Amino acid sequence: SLTLQRKDLVNSVHKTLQVIIVSQGTVGMAASAFIVAVGYTDWAKRKKLPTCDVILVCLCSSRLLLQGTILHSALLPKMYQWEVIRVHYVLLVLASTACLWFAACLSMFYCAKISTFTQRYFLLIKLRVVRMVPQILLGSVLVSLISSLPFIWMDYSVHLCNSTRSFLRNATFDSPVGTISYFKGFIMFLTLAVIPLLFFVLSSTLLIASLWRHTKEMRHGAADNKDLRTDAHITAIKSLISFLMLYICSFVAEMLVGMPSCQARSRWKDYICSLVIAVCPSIHSILLILLNVRLKLALHEKRVLCHADTAFHHNPEFC
Repeated sequence: SLTLQRKDLVNSVHKTLQVIIVSQGTVGMAASAFIVAVGYTDWAKRKKLPTCDVILVCLCSSRLLLQGTILHSALLPKMYQWEVIRVHYVLLVLASTACLWFAACLSMFYCAKISTFTQRYFLLIKLRVVRMVPQILLGSVLVSLISSLPFIWMDYSVHLCNSTRSFLRNATFDSPVGTISYFKGFIMFLTLAVIPLLFFVLSSTLLIASLWRHTKEMRHGAADNKDLRTDAHITAIKSLISFLMLYICSFVAEMLVGMPSCQARSRWKDYICSLVIAVCPSIHSILLILLNVRLKLALHEKRVLCHADTAFHHNPEFC
């Protein structure tokens, strides 16, 4: 009886986590889709997008793919057909690697545009980064594609585990053995994912240090509106720190999900890591909308239009 009660409790918690993953993933996809839609709308009107908006559209497009793949995995956790597993892992690696690189690119761009360091070499790097954003974005796409290619020919029977924590070498589903070991593919993915992590941490740290130094200088300045500017800089520092924490948490969760070890795999770990991977990009996308003046204005206009449309349907003679 106690065993059955414990099993029911565990299943209830798993279902609750599954619902949270689906809800958070849906919210994140809606936020990312909104940013992409605003970017494409502006591009259709002006035939040109600012560099920052191009990076945001690329980042949120990759997040749509990532969170869509996570939602598929959460809604259909027991799909063990070879084709489904192969496509799932290829899309997951492609989207997660692209998200890491695009987020690092966004952080480097902000650092190059906002930081106030005056060293000669730093100024040269700033100019190069701003000019090379299109090449960096294209390189990010190519690196993401390269990192996902080995997972097409991966031997997934080493990665999948049954209830006794042993490998599914003799699985009942159709699983042709791949030519590339899962361990080698994971090491390649880890290597290509650590590089943007280092870029993101370095650029974010430099930007936070620059803003903090500038804030201290303003506090001792004599500007009339220095308090408002100081508050704005402190808000920017807090947002950057939150972005950095979200990025690192998402990175660690992705590495734990892909860890090639049956002993390291469990339903609890998979659900918790999937929850982190779903929540972190969702929070980041929402913060991007709230902290970006243009996106915040577009959201406000959308809400006004929705209220006007609702009022028209309820009171057509009033409208």
